[in-house]
Amino acid sequence: MTEFQRFGSPDLFEIAARWTTDDEPRDRLPEDGGWSTGDLRLTVRHQVLTARSLGGEERGHVSWYLYPLVKWLIAHWTRLFHEEAYSWPDRSGAPAATATHAALLRTIASGDPDQRREYQEVQAWWMRHALRASDSSALYPDVFFRRVADDIEVSWGGRQPDFVPEGFVLTLSPGYASFAVEVVARPLWQFVEWALETAPAEAGTDARVVDDLKKTFRGLKQAPLQALELAHLTDRLRGLLSAARRAVELPDTSTRLKDVPAIASLDAAVLMFGGLHPSIGEIDAVRLMEFLAKHQAGIEPASLARLVECRPLDPSMAPYQEGYDLAENVREELGIGSSESFVNVQRSLRDLGIGVEEARLQTDSVRGVAVAGAGFAPAILINTSSAFNRTHEGRRFTMAHELCHILFDRSRAKRLSHVSGSWTSARVEKRANAFAAMFLASRAATRSSFNGANAEAIQQQARALAIGSSALVEHLYNLELIDESDRERLRAL
Repeated sequence: MTEFQRFGSPDLFEIAARWTTDDEPRDRLPEDGGWSTGDLRLTVRHQVLTARSLGGEERGHVSWYLYPLVKWLIAHWTRLFHEEAYSWPDRSGAPAATATHAALLRTIASGDPDQRREYQEVQAWWMRHALRASDSSALYPDVFFRRVADDIEVSWGGRQPDFVPEGFVLTLSPGYASFAVEVVARPLWQFVEWALETAPAEAGTDARVVDDLKKTFRGLKQAPLQALELAHLTDRLRGLLSAARRAVELPDTSTRLKDVPAIASLDAAVLMFGGLHPSIGEIDAVRLMEFLAKHQAGIEPASLARLVECRPLDPSMAPYQEGYDLAENVREELGIGSSESFVNVQRSLRDLGIGVEEARLQTDSVRGVAVAGAGFAPAILINTSSAFNRTHEGRRFTMAHELCHILFDRSRAKRLSHVSGSWTSARVEKRANAFAAMFLASRAATRSSFNGANAEAIQQQARALAIGSSALVEHLYNLELIDESDRERLRAL
């Protein structure tokens, strides 16, 4: 048997494959791709996702037809490596393997017309990102590929294939990993190139199928950068972005991988617009682009740079706990005492060289905007039309919230262009909210000022800590100073 052709690296991401020979005559094999029997092995950080057991025999690969996988990769390549947003509202912030199946289970049996439509949208997203969508009868593992800013998220669940030989079990445990785009895109591209060049399609019909794939593949290779960006943005947002760029004369600086149709690093404006609410209008789009252009070509102060750390989300940890840990570390670095009951967040931002400005956008769906990193002077924009920012306490909270984004939510290119709102990644926003609460109100300060779980006491404590009452209620619950019934009662006030 021939050796596996390996693409990538097993310590990061590797796909390995080889053609095998089927003893059955061609006319007894599937008409669509029956010529393409082969072995497939996927490895992520030395975990073999295709590891399986059959009749007590352990192997690291699965044997199936490779043509459906090659065809699927070519057909969905652009979305696979550039589409970030789910097509349904997601509050979990979970990796795609978890979030997609949860959405499918929630909507598949619903008799509600809206949920039936949502199911169709979820199913379409699954078709574009789930490896198993390439062939419903395949023995492939439950693996998903999804872009997240300048990363590719690879996630996998433990669901077994629907149609398996007796005694067949995939032995992988659910998990996820994030990589630079090139780490995943280049091996998969090389795998497709190898498969098309060496395809054992000898019969006339099979050979024509491969020739058609080669033509599509060559066309995909020539895809312009703008076409790739369009998979990250909706048509409407792409139009808004283009118009806003022209208005402020801001060039597109996205970078494309060499010889592979994938964007290695998204332009800061694309990152920003990729997170915008669909209801945003042209006036606000130009205003946000002006904010971005104003702070471009700036310098990040050393006082801020020493605190910056790329911290991918950890699904094994509650978002509030992540945010709390980060905030406590930052308070210590900034010399803010654990017992201080009032934190001057404006002074902290000023000391870190982060500019703050306010603007009244037409939409109230944008809470705040943060830009920072390579080529930018760090800055925060507070939208005064947002309900969150109508009080002094609310604006303080937004500043602390955006500080979390600036410090810990940058793309792999070390840049940040983030719009905060109710539609953005739930986990990212929950972590930033928790960071803001702990940054403004430490454990010690919150406990020492706590004087009961009634409305008057909560309002008094909120004034003392200069934090909003609703944010304080969640903070008290997370710190176990109030219980579930207290939280629900106080939320209703």
